[in-house]
Amino acid sequence: MTKAAARFAAIDLGSNSFHLIIAEKVAADRYRVQARKRQKVRLAEGLTDSGVLRQGAISRGVKCLTSFAAELSDIPPQQIKCVATATLRKASNQTAIVSAFEAALGVPIEVISGEQEARLIYQGATSAGQFDSNSHTLVLDIGGASTEAVVGQGAAPILLNSLDMGCVVWQRRFFADGVITQTRVNEAVTAAAALIEPHRQAYQAFNYQQVCGASGAFRALHDIIQQRQPQAKSSSYSAQWVADIIRETIALGHTRKLHQLGLRRDRQPVFMGGVTILLGLIQQLRLEQLQLAQGALREGLLEQLLRA
Repeated sequence: MTKAAARFAAIDLGSNSFHLIIAEKVAADRYRVQARKRQKVRLAEGLTDSGVLRQGAISRGVKCLTSFAAELSDIPPQQIKCVATATLRKASNQTAIVSAFEAALGVPIEVISGEQEARLIYQGATSAGQFDSNSHTLVLDIGGASTEAVVGQGAAPILLNSLDMGCVVWQRRFFADGVITQTRVNEAVTAAAALIEPHRQAYQAFNYQQVCGASGAFRALHDIIQQRQPQAKSSSYSAQWVADIIRETIALGHTRKLHQLGLRRDRQPVFMGGVTILLGLIQQLRLEQLQLAQGALREGLLEQLLRA
């Protein structure tokens, strides 16, 4: 096998961020990551109430994908997989957007369903072997325009849903001017809880011992832990701690002050949207302890490519 033949790439066009991972196959069932690229594109910010994606968001996507294309020149096209998620699922001008994005990237783009997205997220989150394969695992992914909740055992998802809420959408809906109040937080949490409530009993029927998050909202919370406890090795935190962090944000009163929590600058603009959705999930699914997953949708794509 040549060096080029051993390399493959996965691209995730999320509603908040675009991700690229380039990996090298080192065994029939194993790969080594060579490079990771991530850009905040925030496609969902450009989606109008009528479902049209504005040109500004499209242009941000084209610019990002042009930079990604420069990284892919020596990888065979059949070993590159690119998928788009919730915002492009919803966009009424999807065909024109995909055409512009494919021209910039030079690779076909597949707009996947919510169910496909949830399956890939679960596959990526569980591929690193950090969870007990004999127990049920709940995987949560709070994206920019959708939230996936998947229960499975080992590598097999059993119950999955893609919910119509995401950190970019919630930020725009409840915290558009940056002001954080108890009332706004309550409204955001209640709205998120209402979307998961019809599925609550189905999830609670599983005695999941492991709950993990596979998106930026969870990484943002992990960043806060690392800032406050640099020596901490654990990637887990309690539901009570999440509630305490939200109380701190209310005391701060505005998103421009969120850096005081220890958040990275690029995570601050949609933090409130993500963390209020998470609290709604915590309340409805009776979650007590959460941890950061080592993989997400793009790792799920890599797993598919590895076995193709």
